[in-house]
Amino acid sequence: MASAAPSVLAVPRWSSSATARRLVWPVLGLLVATLSVVETATDEVFGYPLATALPGVVTGLLVLLCPRLPEAAAVLGGATVVGNFALGTPGPGGTQLIGMALLVGHASAVLPLRQGGRAGALASAAVLGAGFAFSPSPWEGLFYLLVSAGAWAVGVLVRRLQQRSRELQVLAARLAEQQEAVAAAATTAERARIAREVHDSVAHAVSVMVLQMGGLRRLLPDHPGAQDVLLGLERLGRESVDEMRRVVGILREGSTGDSAPQPSLARIDAVLAELRAGGMPVELVVTGEPAELPPLVDVSAVRVVQEALSNVVRHAGAAATRVEVAWTPGRVTVTVTDDGRPRVEPTPHAPGGHGQLHMRERVAVAGGDLHVGPVRGGGYRVRAGFPVPAPVTVPPAAVGA
Repeated sequence: MASAAPSVLAVPRWSSSATARRLVWPVLGLLVATLSVVETATDEVFGYPLATALPGVVTGLLVLLCPRLPEAAAVLGGATVVGNFALGTPGPGGTQLIGMALLVGHASAVLPLRQGGRAGALASAAVLGAGFAFSPSPWEGLFYLLVSAGAWAVGVLVRRLQQRSRELQVLAARLAEQQEAVAAAATTAERARIAREVHDSVAHAVSVMVLQMGGLRRLLPDHPGAQDVLLGLERLGRESVDEMRRVVGILREGSTGDSAPQPSLARIDAVLAELRAGGMPVELVVTGEPAELPPLVDVSAVRVVQEALSNVVRHAGAAATRVEVAWTPGRVTVTVTDDGRPRVEPTPHAPGGHGQLHMRERVAVAGGDLHVGPVRGGGYRVRAGFPVPAPVTVPPAAVGA
């Protein structure tokens, strides 16, 4: 089953457009460069010439380029401090320092942990080295180092938050798939419950009706018209039970109708192969010309064979067994006979006790007859015969009679 994560479980994204997101860093870069010039031009305390704003402008340009070259931009941003000292200033201004922090933080946020750490270390080394080499106070270098280290830590935190966000998106998608799988399993379980209820109630009621109509038909030997009507109703009842069985199978397997194939005498050898694999000697003998069976008769015959073989394992200890399928005109007979000599320890007190009753009910619904009993010399035999009826047409006159 194909599944898609519901939108309610998706991690929310920023509503800004991709174009707006692409403009963030260019705008920040131009802002840092512009404010560096304004800061130098309006400085009335030191009165430095406008050329001393050049390191701040370069830092702004690096901010503009950092999405494409994050590591190089971070390292070069730290090296701009050398330009400040070369131009005769005591160090970077506030705007330039903010730009340097943005470069280091961005590199640690978007690069792998090791590569981001390397970029932060190189930028910090450049700032620290320039501060100790050119600053009149060595504490200036430590101050720049603290700013770079703090920016790197913030970038690492942002990177981990982004990684956690991606993990949450994956978990949300998996949770949605699991919810759909649980819902599908619940639907399947509900179908199976409905199927059991339908089979236990409706099938039993229809089967009793068919049996009662068969008994009524035999009580009316002098009314052929009524017998034809009852015979047609019996046939209709059996076909209804068979059709309901197919519908129940679809409900159990799923709404697509891809249910497992119904048991059939044509595939009886596959049923016996499972017992042979377990060490039970089973012989299959088929005589006569196989004919096409109504589904109800076909399934009932196989179920009788399966129940008889289960009884052999339960009560006769997997004795050697012979399964015969005899085809004659208008009739098919299945016979299961064991020799009564256990191959394993039988379990006569195993749960059960309703096997023969279920077989008789199944055979009766299909219009057949069942004979069970011991075999002279040892062993047990189950024989079920089923009619292979020809299509019956109910005369209109008989229906109206």
